[in-house]
Amino acid sequence: MKKISEMTLKEKIGQLVVCGFKSPYYDEQIEELVNNYNVGNVILFTRNYEGAEELKKLNKELYQKIEEKTGLIPLIAIDQEGGPVTRLMKDVTFPPSQMTTSATAFPKAAYEAGKMIGRDMIMLGLNWNLAPCLEINDGLKMFVHNVRSYGSDKEKCASLAHDFSKGLKEYGVMGCLKHFPGSGDSKVDSHLDLPVLSTPLERLLDHNLVPFKANLDTKSIMTAHVVFNDIDKKYPSTLSKKVLKGILRDTLGYDGIVVSDCTEMKAIENYYGTGRGSALALIAGCDMVLACHTLEKQKECFEAIYESVEKGELTEEEIDKKLDRIVRAKEEIKPYLDKYFFNDDSYEIDPKSVWTSQKIVDESITLVKGKLPLLKEDTMVLAPVASVSSIVEDEFSERDLSKALKKKFNNLIYKFSDDEGFKEEVLSKLNDVDEVIIFSYDANKSDIQKELINKIIEEKKDKAFLISLKGPMDLCLFEEIENYSVLYEYTPNSINSVIKYISGLIDAKGHLPL
Repeated sequence: MKKISEMTLKEKIGQLVVCGFKSPYYDEQIEELVNNYNVGNVILFTRNYEGAEELKKLNKELYQKIEEKTGLIPLIAIDQEGGPVTRLMKDVTFPPSQMTTSATAFPKAAYEAGKMIGRDMIMLGLNWNLAPCLEINDGLKMFVHNVRSYGSDKEKCASLAHDFSKGLKEYGVMGCLKHFPGSGDSKVDSHLDLPVLSTPLERLLDHNLVPFKANLDTKSIMTAHVVFNDIDKKYPSTLSKKVLKGILRDTLGYDGIVVSDCTEMKAIENYYGTGRGSALALIAGCDMVLACHTLEKQKECFEAIYESVEKGELTEEEIDKKLDRIVRAKEEIKPYLDKYFFNDDSYEIDPKSVWTSQKIVDESITLVKGKLPLLKEDTMVLAPVASVSSIVEDEFSERDLSKALKKKFNNLIYKFSDDEGFKEEVLSKLNDVDEVIIFSYDANKSDIQKELINKIIEEKKDKAFLISLKGPMDLCLFEEIENYSVLYEYTPNSINSVIKYISGLIDAKGHLPL
């Protein structure tokens, strides 16, 4: 690999940026970034993935072109958290959500999830998983991070994150703790705006930071685009020297790679600009910045970083320290790529991992109160519409519970529709059925869903069975429900689990991750 001392300034800057591009093949965007800006690292999304065979081909080309241009292999990153944030959704094991692995009765579930993800990633040429999330979902009431969190127990979040990262490490995949210093209290999505929190520093140190402090051996940490007023009123954590150099480096002694969340997110773009925000992140203490989408904004990043060096805001000596961490990570990853990727053109899904993932979800179903829901001949079923509730989530091609139920059962089965006519039609049928099984999903975002479910609960009392498909956060909207169960994802695996559950084939073995 090329030595840092042999690099020009522009080659060094190319190693500090992680870029995305729009196609499932080596397109003109990534070609320009590599050829003209020496980009040394890549992030992939669902838009880049058509299947395992195509991804192996794409990644082999990325390694070849980037190493040929820069003298170093690229870090190729992806957000493969599991559950709603899953970029690889076919030809691989569909991994369970973080909260699923916390709630399940299946032993060592977080470790198994990390291992199955690590295996699939490295065999396809991916070496950096931007996971796990370490946000603490206090009281299981936080809708923003929701099931991306392990739960409300800070020690358990720490332990499960360690297990997940250990699973990734078995295949040499680098994990990434996010989002430092922990933004679980946020009610604003930083993809859309800049969250500002007044969390006291003492609580941050004794609560939010606990999972991070227990996992400082993880090779990378991602920053949060969140202003913590008690630390730095001027800048969000991503751009804050007080947070990154003061707390993360000096207080905690962390020496791994610090990477920003995407600087094209509105929390940065709207207030600082993607280019200047990227430069400020590196000045504040980030080693790398993510610029995931737009070519023009990616160019702005490189130009702004170069300009910050010319102005003396960022020294070449500081850049070399960042590069040292990056190069060391690449050197550690290379033997695993040689073993599992470069020397093997084949890829086959692992049947054991598929079975394990399904079993983890099956055993996560939690009966919170009341009776088990069993489908009878005169039971009505209401299934939710599959929709993404955050930019970070992905749409799945196979996520239609009503369709799956109709294939299996002859009951009166409705798919939720967000209009008054649908609501009235369902209510008019209530007298024709004995019991109603209702599935809720992001009900906090739909007035029709909330109103209809509460009306059914009012009329059917103990004959209404509510099953939340995205954790127990919905429970606060339906306080009168007598029979309440929970799953922690709406995925192909959870659809399979639901069918078994309401058929009486599996029991509720999970527990609330409190």
